[in-house]
Amino acid sequence: HRNNNHLNSEMSAQKAKVVLLLDREAVDVLTDGVNFRKSPEGSCYIIFKSKDGLKACKNLCKHQGGLFIQDMEDMGGR
Repeated sequence: HRNNNHLNSEMSAQKAKVVLLLDREAVDVLTDGVNFRKSPEGSCYIIFKSKDGLKACKNLCKHQGGLFIQDMEDMGGR
């Protein structure tokens, strides 16, 4: 338990920051299921809308709506 106390003393304070803000109209146009939105700062987010509400996470996919490069294995009909 000594190690747990050591780890807790080294943790930094957490801060809350609004990274994406949707007004009522923006929420209304979201479709049920997966939606993609970009913040004014240019960060991409995935928003899941269901009858239970919204869930959002930052889109870390490197493609983010871009084109996928064909793999070497896929070239040549394999």
